[in-house]
Amino acid sequence: MRSEEGATGAKASADATAKRVTVRDIADELGLHFTTVAEAMRDSSRVSQKTRQRVHETAERMGYHADPMLAAFSAYCGKNRRSAFQGTLSWLNAFPDPEFFESCRGFYRDCYLGAKRRAEELGFRLESFWIAEPGMSKRRSTEILLNRNVAGVIVGPLPMEWDGFELDWELFRSVRIGNSELRARLSTIKPDHFGNLKLVYERLLRLGFQRIGYACTQYMDDRSNNNWSGAYWTMQHRLSPGKMLQPFLDQDPTSCKKSFLEWYRKEKPQVIMCGGAWRYQRFLNEEGYEIPKDIQLANLAADSPDNRLAGIVQNGRLVGMTSVDYVNGAIQRFRVGLESHPKEVTLRGEWKDGFSLDPSLMKSENGSPRS
Repeated sequence: MRSEEGATGAKASADATAKRVTVRDIADELGLHFTTVAEAMRDSSRVSQKTRQRVHETAERMGYHADPMLAAFSAYCGKNRRSAFQGTLSWLNAFPDPEFFESCRGFYRDCYLGAKRRAEELGFRLESFWIAEPGMSKRRSTEILLNRNVAGVIVGPLPMEWDGFELDWELFRSVRIGNSELRARLSTIKPDHFGNLKLVYERLLRLGFQRIGYACTQYMDDRSNNNWSGAYWTMQHRLSPGKMLQPFLDQDPTSCKKSFLEWYRKEKPQVIMCGGAWRYQRFLNEEGYEIPKDIQLANLAADSPDNRLAGIVQNGRLVGMTSVDYVNGAIQRFRVGLESHPKEVTLRGEWKDGFSLDPSLMKSENGSPRS
C-alpha cells in the first residue's frame, strides 16, 4: 500500500502534468490545426509570418514550454541526440535599460526570444547580462561571466550610441548579432540586408513600379554594412541612365525633413523603400501627402507587430536561434576564444503586406507628386 506522502507526490505530479500547456491547447485557442501550430513554433516557411507571430505571442501568453522528455524522445528518434552538457549562455545587453530585450518590440525582441527558446531546447539557460551598468569595466565584466561559469556569450544587437566594449574574448565562446561596431573580430549572425532589399525591389518591379526610390539615414545604412545602398545601386545600374534615381541618405537625422522633401520632389519616385520608414512616413504626412494615394512606401525593417507598413520582416527569431546554434557548435567542438577567420551567417527575410502599398493607386511613370 502506498504511503500518504507518495500519494500526495503522485497527485502533485499529475496536477503539474495536467496544467502543462500543449501545442493542441494553443491550436484550440487560435482556431488552427495543431500541425500548423507545430510548424509555426519551428518557424517553418510553410506558415505565413503573420500566423507564426500570432502563434509565438499566444504561446508566450499561455506559458507554453516544450516538454523536455518529448523533445529528448524526438531527438533520439531522429538520430539527432543533443549534447548532455548543461550550462548558462550570457546575452550581452548594452542598452540603458537592463530589461530592454524583455520589454522592447520588433526585431530586437524577436532575436532575444529566438535565442532563449533555442537555448532551452538545447538544455541551456539564457541569462541577460547588463554590460552598460555604470562602472562596468573589462576586468569586472570578465570576472562576472567567469564566476557565472557561462558556457558561451551572445552579443545582442547594440544601441546606436554605443561606442564599444571589450571582454577577455579568448576566455569565451562568442558570437554577435548584427553589424554593430565591436572591436573584437567575432563571427556574426545577421539579416541578409543585401538580399532583403533585392527581394523588395524585385517584388516592386513585378507589381509594375518603375521609379523606385531608397531613403535611409546614413547611420542605419552603415549598420547594414552599406548592404542596403549597395543592393539599391546594383538594381539601379540595370536601368537606363534616364530612369536611375539617386538614393536619399540622411547625413543629419535631426534636421533632414527639408532635404528629404526636396529629394522627393526632384526624383519623383512612385514608391520609396525605407530604412526607418516611420520617419519618412511622418515627414510626408506632415506635408499633407497621403499614403498610399500620393506616394507608396516599403519598409526594410517591418518587424514590429504594430507596424502596418508593407515591407520585409527580418526573421529575428531565426537570427536568435542561429546564434545559439553557432555557440553550441563551438561548445561541441571544445573551441574557446576568437576565431582566426570570423564568419558571417546571413538569413533572408520575408515579405509582409501592408496598407502602404497598393499598385492600383500607382501614378504613371511621368506623373508628378503634389507640390
